[in-house]
Amino acid sequence: MITGASGYIGNKLAHILADRGHEIHAFVRSTSADKILQNDHIRIFYGDILDPATITRAMEGCQQVYHTAGLARLWTRDPQEFYQLNVTGTENVLTAALATGVKKLVYTSSCGVWASSVVHPLTETDPRINSFDNDYDLSKCLAEKSVREYSHHGLYTVIVNPPRVYGPGLMRHSNAVNRFLLYITKNKIAFVPGNFEAEANYAYIDDVVNGHILAMEKGLAGERYILGGENASYSRIIQLVRKISEARNLLIKIPRPIARLFSWIEICRARLGNHEPVIVPSVINRLTESKTFDCTKAIRQLGYTITPLEKGLVITLKHLNSFYAQRNQ
Repeated sequence: MITGASGYIGNKLAHILADRGHEIHAFVRSTSADKILQNDHIRIFYGDILDPATITRAMEGCQQVYHTAGLARLWTRDPQEFYQLNVTGTENVLTAALATGVKKLVYTSSCGVWASSVVHPLTETDPRINSFDNDYDLSKCLAEKSVREYSHHGLYTVIVNPPRVYGPGLMRHSNAVNRFLLYITKNKIAFVPGNFEAEANYAYIDDVVNGHILAMEKGLAGERYILGGENASYSRIIQLVRKISEARNLLIKIPRPIARLFSWIEICRARLGNHEPVIVPSVINRLTESKTFDCTKAIRQLGYTITPLEKGLVITLKHLNSFYAQRNQ
């Protein structure tokens, strides 16, 4: 069973496993998912992770569960949605898995559960050294706590933590890197907030999906694995993108104080109106602080592999160009 099978990671995971001959129970909320889950080995179940009965019905007969569903964004009008979907929803999936006799569950968390990297790339054992600045990261941390607790109740659980994921796939709100790549290649003038020397970890989507499968096959009970890629600064990302795409647009760096002021104005406008903010303060924080990670544990224990950043960007930009052309026909 795969929850969130209509999402960026979940959809690609469903198709890869189905193509390998596995019988997939794809758990989705919207009937529109029919179009993106066409496969003889995929059976669609409609439901909601807040509705335990629909979870149990979809999970019956399954030996493995990949829980990728959740609210993957940094802002929503009602912050309680993060805790309902990411925490309560995860607890519902865990309860059903324990009750139906599932042999193993892999939970898709986030590298957002860690704070910034100050001295060295962070590993699975590093503690968070400062407070949370958004409800998404906190909700994923609380969900991880529930997953670990269920591992003590007899459910075989493994946690995987992707960082910033990019690459070909469905365009979803969680595709922040893909949307950034489109923005800086398709606009004649692009405003880029943050510190160009701040580093972050960028993981290619195929590596992350393969890492999920490896975690199911080889992951140790109660453990967590960072499924990342290369650590790179914004300067390097932009240089590579401009080299690959041959973009000659103007990039204007926005100082952090101005960017934060704009983000707070956007929050106020969103609360007063009926639209989402263009950018929020927690995003500014992410763009101005280093978020580097070390994938040694996943490489050593799971056999995880990393696609070189430049190679991944070449494939991704080709895909995004095709997507952009189709969207504007």
